[in-house]
Amino acid sequence: MVVDHSDFVPDKLEAWINFKNVDFQYGENLPQVSKKVSFRINKGETVALVGHSGVGKSTCANLLLRFWDASGGVVEIGGYNIRDFTQQTLREMISYVPQDVYLFNMSVAENIKLGKPDASEEEIKRAAKEALAHEFIEKLPEGYDTNLGERGSQLSGGQRQRIAIARALLKNAPILLMDEAVSNLDTQNERELQEILLKLRKDKTTLIISHRLSTILSADRIIVLDKGEVAEVGRHDELAKKGGTYYRLLGSQRDGIVA
Repeated sequence: MVVDHSDFVPDKLEAWINFKNVDFQYGENLPQVSKKVSFRINKGETVALVGHSGVGKSTCANLLLRFWDASGGVVEIGGYNIRDFTQQTLREMISYVPQDVYLFNMSVAENIKLGKPDASEEEIKRAAKEALAHEFIEKLPEGYDTNLGERGSQLSGGQRQRIAIARALLKNAPILLMDEAVSNLDTQNERELQEILLKLRKDKTTLIISHRLSTILSADRIIVLDKGEVAEVGRHDELAKKGGTYYRLLGSQRDGIVA
C-alpha cells in the first residue's frame, strides 16, 4: 500500500523526470517486471516509451504516479524522490490520460471539471472543444449536464478518451502522462487530435506510452523496453537504422501499430 512519508511541498520545482536503476515486482515471490530501468526526460521534452506488451511500459507510468512504489532505485521529479512528496502534491503535478478511462456517475461537465475543480463553464467548454469532444457532447440529451452513468457506459471508447483528454487540457499540469491515450480513436480523429496534442505538449514534460507509430514519431526521443530493461534510446531514424529491438518492432507493425 502506498502511503505518504512526509508532508514535503517544494517551493519551486523543475518538471524533469528521472528513473534511476528502478526495479519493480508485484510481489516478493513474483518475477521482476522492471530491472534497473534508468532514463531521464528533460523539462519540456516529449519521450515515447515503446516495446512489446508486458515489458513494463505501463509499470513505469504507475510508478511515476505512485500507484505503486519501486522495489529498488529511485523515481525523481526535479531532483526530488517522488516518495518525499505527498500524493496530492505529486498528482497535482501530473495530467494523466489513461487507455482505460474511468468516468464517474455524474454529468459530463463534472467529469471534465475533475481536472480543475474551480473551472468555469467557459473553461470546461474550451477544453472540450480542444479535445474534439464538444460536438458529440452537445448532441447528448442534456448536453454538458447529461449524466454519464456508471463508467460512462453510454459513450464509445473514443468519446471517453476525448473526455479524459479534455480533463487533462483543463488541468494544464507541467507533466503530461499519456498511456495509449488515442488507442480508441479512428484514423481521422487521431490525425486531428494529434495536432491538438502537440499544442498541449508545448512546454510540458511528456511521457507517451503508445503502440501507434504516428504518436511515436512525434516524440523527441524514444526509449525501447525489452524484458523489463531499457534496450535502446534514441530518435526514430537512428533506431530504425540500428537494426536492433526497435527495428524489429517496426517490422512487426500492422496498420501503423507497433506490436
